[in-house]
Amino acid sequence: MSNLVNKMYFKALYMKSKAMNALKNERGEANLISIILILAIVIALALVFKDNIKKLFDQIWGSMFEDTTSGLTNY
Repeated sequence: MSNLVNKMYFKALYMKSKAMNALKNERGEANLISIILILAIVIALALVFKDNIKKLFDQIWGSMFEDTTSGLTNY
């Protein structure tokens, strides 16, 4: 039983050490910032061109149903 407790204790210390090192390590910081910037640009572009995007999707959606209904009425 004592051996199991020791293993669990050392495993917990190891995991704590790994977690602390991950928090101190800043290698992923630049990637996170770049992802946030890309998302901000995409959202800003979507807001600027919201009406154009809506018109485009409405045209695509309408042409999909127009094509399917014309195909059904021919048979």
